[in-house]
Amino acid sequence: MIRHFTCASAAAALLLAANPLYAHTIVGNRVFPATLTIDDPGVNDELALPAFSYLQAANPDGTPGTTSYSLAWEYAKTITPDFGISIGSDGYTWQRNPQAEGWSNIETEAKFAFYQDPGHEFIMSAAVSAEIGNTGSPQSASLPSDPFSTITPKFFIGKGFGDASADWARPFAVTGEVDYSIPTVTINSDGSYNPTMLTYGASLQYSLLYENSFVHQLPDVFNRLIPAFEGIFSTPVANQGPVIPGEFSPYETTGVVGPSLYYIGQYFEIGVMAQVPINRASGDHVGALAVLDIFLDDVAPTSLGKPLFGAPLSPLARY
Repeated sequence: MIRHFTCASAAAALLLAANPLYAHTIVGNRVFPATLTIDDPGVNDELALPAFSYLQAANPDGTPGTTSYSLAWEYAKTITPDFGISIGSDGYTWQRNPQAEGWSNIETEAKFAFYQDPGHEFIMSAAVSAEIGNTGSPQSASLPSDPFSTITPKFFIGKGFGDASADWARPFAVTGEVDYSIPTVTINSDGSYNPTMLTYGASLQYSLLYENSFVHQLPDVFNRLIPAFEGIFSTPVANQGPVIPGEFSPYETTGVVGPSLYYIGQYFEIGVMAQVPINRASGDHVGALAVLDIFLDDVAPTSLGKPLFGAPLSPLARY
């Protein structure tokens, strides 16, 4: 979602909006955690609440820009083991410099995991999401939600290397996501632009959970951790608007990268990440992301966490 205040605050809002809430996925012996920058490639029954985000933007003249804090949420429900829907929001955002606050729009998504190879820990899926305009704070609020809707086709991929011949490589995994966000309104009444965005990201994971289960045992303090390095980037590809002197270019790619760490419990996941801006248009200094993700498919595998049609999903208990 894209808000229109100063260019710096818009960049911060864009990055915060690019860090939604995500679920975990199990393919064969591999657990793909709910990463903080991109979605994992599967469908799940989960509740992410809360997800915290902090980032400070920069002004083109080098001075600190808007500081933003947000608390977000998402509920995901499987219809079949391979198809699910979700509803969520970037939640409530507080801004400083200038001071403003407000609720983000509601976003819904339908997702289908169309290919899975458990033996090779490989999965691909596709989704379509819709951010519904005017479902957040009204236009009279200090931080209003977008009055227009945005439609986003998405593609996901995940690959674990448990089939590698070398033991040192088997705990590794990678995931990726590509989105194409299309606003339903390209030019606002005040003349500002809502660009079409190409968003893409990836994660490189080393699963101590996998190593402990399938390679060799680790001390208890480490055996449920998944450290990772991940990043997400957004590039305007259409309707960027004119270049305005003294502001960041509307053609510039923004993004964050950084290390992350995930703890996988039997019924929940806790994740934290340091988000490092890739340029000044992306932010002024290191921000932070965190999430508590509740695995409803493990909490209530035969009721609330069961697909509406089909068998229950694979539990985490075998780890």
